[in-house]
Amino acid sequence: MKKRAVVGVGVAGFPKHAAGNSWAFLQWATGLRELGWEVWITESLLAKELIDREGRPCRLAESHNLAHWKSFLADLGWDSRATLLAEGEAGDERGLREFAQGADLFLNLSGHFKRLDLVGGAAARVYVDLDPAFTQIWAKAYGSPMNFAGHNAFWSVGLSMGRGAEVPDTGHDWKPVLPPVCRRYWSADAAGKPTGAAATLAGGRWTTITHWYGYAAVEWNGKSHGNKSEEFQKLRDWPARTGFTPRVVTDLGPGEERESFEKEGWEFLPPDRICSDWKKYRSFLAASRGELSPAKSGYITAKTGWFSDRSALYLALGRPVLLQETGWSRWLPEGRGLVSFRTPAEAAEKVRKIEIDHASHAKAAEQIAEEHLAAGRAIGQALQHL
Repeated sequence: MKKRAVVGVGVAGFPKHAAGNSWAFLQWATGLRELGWEVWITESLLAKELIDREGRPCRLAESHNLAHWKSFLADLGWDSRATLLAEGEAGDERGLREFAQGADLFLNLSGHFKRLDLVGGAAARVYVDLDPAFTQIWAKAYGSPMNFAGHNAFWSVGLSMGRGAEVPDTGHDWKPVLPPVCRRYWSADAAGKPTGAAATLAGGRWTTITHWYGYAAVEWNGKSHGNKSEEFQKLRDWPARTGFTPRVVTDLGPGEERESFEKEGWEFLPPDRICSDWKKYRSFLAASRGELSPAKSGYITAKTGWFSDRSALYLALGRPVLLQETGWSRWLPEGRGLVSFRTPAEAAEKVRKIEIDHASHAKAAEQIAEEHLAAGRAIGQALQHL
């Protein structure tokens, strides 16, 4: 008999310009399916999250949320095992409840799924933290409701969680897991030769895709845990140091900060041109020279070992990654294909070294994805925690 899993995702809740965000959740579902599991996807939305294409409040049936949900799952050839629920609206709960009764596993990614009464019949109910340090600080220092109750296991993509990370004790035994990549969709062969507008926009440059600010910094243990903007500031003269012109897909709008970066040689692209369609998103990554990515300062300060699910996609497509150190290099191969930096000087020095032998770095990048991040391996290792 096949094993059964319910995966709580955050897809419909982010219907605009969020192809990368949607895949951060769907890698787990498609990965389990790739391993031969029977998988049911589910998501629960608050009434205030429902919007039409113009951003106006509406009912679920008329929402952009539902349209995005249906389109994305249809693209993956998903069957009827998918339930989207909305607060205050009657939904088809029966199939989900019956499937979850006696299921082997419920994965609640970032705690997005709130209807734990529907999945209480699953043997292992796992909370998967995708934002290490912030999740624990919000819960412990700010008293934010993080939906921990009802779970009996806790995982985190902070690779140093429980082995050196400096985060508040929430009373849970956080187990480190790698972000999985479903190679059926994320490989050089699956992507094919990058073409189209998204590939043109990448233009063979060093790129990344990011929220510039995201959310406000938090304080804990006398230290500020901030976002990526302050780490980008440290890299502002990277183009002058290297001679390369990086392109960043971001929500940073016009203004003094953006202009200061553009004067230094940075280029910016709006998310709607890349992130509204996941195949365009894939083409952009595949047509990049590689990824240059700082981390949120909070991940660095807390020594979380956070590793980017987006960087995993660059690697899977055979694109080298130059990623800021958070402690992740203790747990993954580093130096060829996947390269760490701690300082702006290192970020400049190491990209030059990558460029000297780019072809071998590209080959090593895909090898790391295959040997460490491929869903069968990454999820398989995670399941050993149970």
